[in-house]
Amino acid sequence: MGKFMEPIALGLLALLFIIPSIAVINLEPITKNLKQFTDVLGVTTSSEIIVNLIGGTHEILSGEKVYKNDDGEYIYEAKLTKRESDFYSKPILRLENRTDEDREVAFLGTTLSPTRSDIGLVINDQAYKLQRPSGESESVTVLLRAQSKYDVYLTVESVVGIQFSEDFEIKITVE
Repeated sequence: MGKFMEPIALGLLALLFIIPSIAVINLEPITKNLKQFTDVLGVTTSSEIIVNLIGGTHEILSGEKVYKNDDGEYIYEAKLTKRESDFYSKPILRLENRTDEDREVAFLGTTLSPTRSDIGLVINDQAYKLQRPSGESESVTVLLRAQSKYDVYLTVESVVGIQFSEDFEIKITVE
């Protein structure tokens, strides 16, 4: 019986030292980079301008995406599909100013060819023209108040039906 109890006793004695040492190792403080914990309980300390895609479906917009390029500009891209002569509007972006000061944001929207359509933005119930029917593009600057959110609507007004799809791009620059 001693032959069987001796290995078990040695195993229990080893566990007697191993378990407390594992517990001590687990009690050591974990040091991690605090940047990983910036959004704790919904509170954020980020102080920047955020541009998010609203998404959704629309009869004349497809393939929407927004990204930040190497120059720090946000780029919104979409395909304007063929359409009848009408006025179209869709929310495309949500701008959020998380800073403690007012900031200006510039928009420049273009298509590759003249579309014979008025293309514009509506921000905070104010209309802005981005591209005229001749294809001439205009830069638009909007003031974003501190700690505020704005929805950006894309408007397209076609006097005649457009029978082809085209790529549309807006460059968004925070000044």
